[in-house]
Amino acid sequence: MRVITALLLCLWSVASAQDSKPAKLLSDPFDENYQPDVDVSGNVIVGVMTNLARGAIASDEIALLANAAAVGKSACLTASSQDGIYTSRNVYELTANPDGRVPLPYKSKMKKVVKQYRDEIALAATTGDCDSGSTYYYLVDKTGSVQATKLYVYLNSFGATDAYIQAGGSDEACEFISEGRRTSFDFICTLDAIPAERPVVVTIDRERFGRAQPRVEFQIVDVQP
Repeated sequence: MRVITALLLCLWSVASAQDSKPAKLLSDPFDENYQPDVDVSGNVIVGVMTNLARGAIASDEIALLANAAAVGKSACLTASSQDGIYTSRNVYELTANPDGRVPLPYKSKMKKVVKQYRDEIALAATTGDCDSGSTYYYLVDKTGSVQATKLYVYLNSFGATDAYIQAGGSDEACEFISEGRRTSFDFICTLDAIPAERPVVVTIDRERFGRAQPRVEFQIVDVQP
């Protein structure tokens, strides 16, 4: 009986691996830039990812979490190094995957540069194309079967001295990045639990020497609303 059970589990694993296929990269050519001289620009939200996604770009193991209803829909993946020198933005068409983890092939032509930054790159995946201005984010994860335990949100605070995150009943202070050039992002917000049910509303509050700055809200989703 144990042998039969083991065999069935093995066959199921093989079938799941065969059913799993990467998202289709729609951007052609692959859109990435390396510019040593850059200014502060962009959005407050720079990265929305799990702890496992840190460094996944260097090994081409990026995935996002989406449900079956997201199949055929578009997602925009952006990557931003802390110093702002390396950036990319590319559109993918999502595919069906048994575990809801959709691999995003990262066809960079600057692999040495990407590996140099490793976990100093923030990743974000919004619904729709890259010019949609969407405030709906898929959670960026890593391919494989290991389950993530933390949620990271990377911020470009635009001069804030303090930042806070609220999501799923948690309320935490964000950590200021004190080392290195901080052009793309300067705060990392950490939640010690991945929201089990999505969509979930995330609120970012910023202060500059005690004075409140405009609040930022976005949603982490499994499918484009």
